[in-house]
Amino acid sequence: MTRETTHDDGSADSRRRVEAARHQAAVAGKRVAVVFGADWCPDHQAFERSLQSQYVAPFVDDFFEVVVLDVGQRDRNLELMGEYGMVVERGIPAVAVLEPDGTVVVAQKNGEFSTARALPVVEIADFFHRHGKARPGP
Repeated sequence: MTRETTHDDGSADSRRRVEAARHQAAVAGKRVAVVFGADWCPDHQAFERSLQSQYVAPFVDDFFEVVVLDVGQRDRNLELMGEYGMVVERGIPAVAVLEPDGTVVVAQKNGEFSTARALPVVEIADFFHRHGKARPGP
């Protein structure tokens, strides 16, 4: 799984990381999960722990390339977040799922994971299961 965190102003470096994940996803037959969060945010920390859990990690590893982008103090990567129809004021972490060509499959626009500390891991697992890309059979 690609898990890269940027600490830039949200411009070229973040876009390059998303582009690299899209390329990897195309090669591997996966989708891209772009996670907007911040190290200082307890809900983002809880979300990251959930991504590592035995209930979420195997599926995410198999079906997604994950890129974690830092929103800083709600002042970084906001333009990119906006391109997916998301705003930081609705809360973080927030996830946009993309096809390898950049088409948005789903973008969390209402702070769905902004209370990740209180969410059961199964809710986070369910999100990824609903939006994972089924691979064609042999």
